[in-house]
Amino acid sequence: MSPPSRERLRPLLPYAAMLAAAAFFYWAATRIQADTGGRIGPAAWPKAIIAMLALLCVYEIVKRLVAPSGPSATGIVSTSGPQGAPAGAEEEERTYPLKLAGGIGMVAAYVLAAPWLGFFVSTALFLAIFPRIGGVRRPALLAFLGLAGSLALIVVFMRVAYISLPLGEGPFRALSIGLLRVLGVT
Repeated sequence: MSPPSRERLRPLLPYAAMLAAAAFFYWAATRIQADTGGRIGPAAWPKAIIAMLALLCVYEIVKRLVAPSGPSATGIVSTSGPQGAPAGAEEEERTYPLKLAGGIGMVAAYVLAAPWLGFFVSTALFLAIFPRIGGVRRPALLAFLGLAGSLALIVVFMRVAYISLPLGEGPFRALSIGLLRVLGVT
């Protein structure tokens, strides 16, 4: 069996780079020391996420080496035009600059609003409005996504990962504290 060609190895470069970065960051996470009194330490979640990233990279590398043909994403390592067309082929590609700007604006607004509105309210609004900017037109679905997603994230962050979240100011703080009491988070 002959070694893989340069063209076959080229799409593996981003995954190899992310795998190397994951190895470095995992090593860095092992250096985190904290006395947690028997609870999950601050290194557990970064290490878990980094390990998932590394596993995903290994999967993608093996998949591309074993079965290189088939659908794949193109990007910075692509040598062809859209959807496998030769470079320079004229095919109109749709772009949505206003949706992109709206999404970026929502992320910035979320970061600025979270300390004032609190995690629950700002996350519920973000999770409801962001898909709307992307094109979802069903108000009931958007409301459900916002409320259910925000509640799920509060439970995961505060009851599972023991991460403190912003409570907000004024009436938003009172709402957050009442919600945490209902959820049994102290």
